Amino acid sequence: MGSAERRRDILDAAARLFHHYGHAKTTIADIAREAGVAVGTVYLDFASKEDIVEELSSNKYVRVLEAMRHAARRSGHSFTARLTAVLVARTSTFVLLQSEGAHARELVHCKADGVRLAHAGFLDDERGFLRQLLEDALEAGEIAPLDARRTAGLLQRAYATLSPPWVFELEPHEAESIAVAMAELVVQGLLPRGRRAPKKRSR
Repeated sequence: MGSAERRRDILDAAARLFHHYGHAKTTIADIAREAGVAVGTVYLDFASKEDIVEELSSNKYVRVLEAMRHAARRSGHSFTARLTAVLVARTSTFVLLQSEGAHARELVHCKADGVRLAHAGFLDDERGFLRQLLEDALEAGEIAPLDARRTAGLLQRAYATLSPPWVFELEPHEAESIAVAMAELVVQGLLPRGRRAPKKRSR
């Protein structure tokens, strides 16, 4: 068995055990037994169980970021369509993780060091992606002048309530509806003044 194949088998075994028992109750010995390798073999690829937790958690976050990137590519050319699709894809993918069970959700929300490290990496990557999205829109003259780096961080904060664990408390259709409504508000604030939708007059 090659190193890459062995590593994948160990991760797959850990994912199965985490899904059923949670990572806190799973030991390296459990993972080795499930993967059909010796305990020492696990340590050839991973320094600790937290390293396994971090990689599995990172894989969950990668799914979210890939969904956002895919949404940006397929949503047409307007900035409004791109940003809305990206933010809805973000929310919908987090909601989808909920269906994988409570222990699977722990990999995107718990106090484990590995999860915290994976989350920090995700936030950095997501901020970079959002910043690029904003810079492209700035270059095309689609949005008002702004600090793309700071705005990307503010977008993350705006959508914090549609991130784990809070997003897991919402029904899927409710989460998507909120994501769309929030995106519409965000877009209105980013568009140049002359291109904003007129406010409805109160009667």
